[in-house]
Amino acid sequence: MNKRIFFCLLLLLGTAFPQIRPKLDLSGMVMVHAYADWNTDEPKVTHRFESMLDLDFDLRFNDRWSAWLELEAMGMAMNGMEDMEGMDMGDESSMDPVNPAVVFNGAYIQYTRSERTFFRVGDLKFFEGIFKNYYDFGDPRDDAAGISQKTIRGLEFQWNGLQFDIGFGTAGNDQSCHYHFMFGEYMGMDCLEGYTYEVHAAYDLEIANQVFRPYFDYKSYQRKDYNELYAGLDLSLAFGPFAFHGLYGFHSVFLASDDAVSNHVLLVEPSFDISRFCIVGSLFYAFIDDPVRTSLEITTRPEYFFAFIESSVAVNEYLSIGVPLELHTNSLDKKDDLGSARIGGRFYFNVPDFKIDIISMVLVDIPYGDDWPSEGNKNDPSFIFGVEAMFDF
Repeated sequence: MNKRIFFCLLLLLGTAFPQIRPKLDLSGMVMVHAYADWNTDEPKVTHRFESMLDLDFDLRFNDRWSAWLELEAMGMAMNGMEDMEGMDMGDESSMDPVNPAVVFNGAYIQYTRSERTFFRVGDLKFFEGIFKNYYDFGDPRDDAAGISQKTIRGLEFQWNGLQFDIGFGTAGNDQSCHYHFMFGEYMGMDCLEGYTYEVHAAYDLEIANQVFRPYFDYKSYQRKDYNELYAGLDLSLAFGPFAFHGLYGFHSVFLASDDAVSNHVLLVEPSFDISRFCIVGSLFYAFIDDPVRTSLEITTRPEYFFAFIESSVAVNEYLSIGVPLELHTNSLDKKDDLGSARIGGRFYFNVPDFKIDIISMVLVDIPYGDDWPSEGNKNDPSFIFGVEAMFDF
């Protein structure tokens, strides 16, 4: 009798197992970029390229429980790799331009209570104040006016627009570096890993389809007088063909000490889109306490001011042509006279049904100012050629 009951239970489990098998959704993005630079005072053209494959695995067990994990492979080469110093390259093994290694970017488990209420545990990512209009500042890992992308391992709770994250830093976000200065001169640094903890909170307040997003982020390095604070307000407004994205951001380190360093950031991004005509703009300005220490601690962009405007027209449903105009300071110090102007053409080709985008560009960069070094011909005009191909799946 017991054997019969046992075999019946096995039969029931065997028939039920296929029904509880999780559903797997695979999505991702492929990106291939190539650029060439020609300084008008040089006979040779230099080039750089990068490529990336991003894979997202979404597992759905039922209406409540799901899981997510991400794999990424990235390769990059810039002018023979010698210009990569100072860039956030992430895992060095992933930056081989010939044989990029696959990197595990994290995973989490999610419990969903409703469409706007869920709970996550695992590897969490967040950022604030991403540039929406300027074509060259689009990566939240590097290009954010508020908070560049952070990665923590911990807990996240979202409820009706409220987001709360708490955990300890992972990867590059887990490095606690102390910078030594003597008589205003940078003397070096020492770094420790495994000491950082972070709390992040933000709230999407929607009023008449307009979104106001205040945010707050506190990071502890578990060192005396050494911590970090972000706070700000991100706006996303729309009125018919007009749209506006704006940001006020505050960032400070060494909060409790006499050596506290802070900056205030303003970002204004208007846009107008009607029929086949579109115009977008970005205006960025940072008020910086100490440019020397800011370059080490709280850089979101490598300049305190830039302005950009681009008008474009759609030739047909697949092709658009844009004309960008830009002004850059190329410095965090207002005393530096290192300005440059950029103008040219950008050509957008897209196939919406297949999520394919190809962008090509021809730009001329014209330096102006008295502080450009004569070495390397950086004070001479340059031409920039580029092609970017991307598709989602």
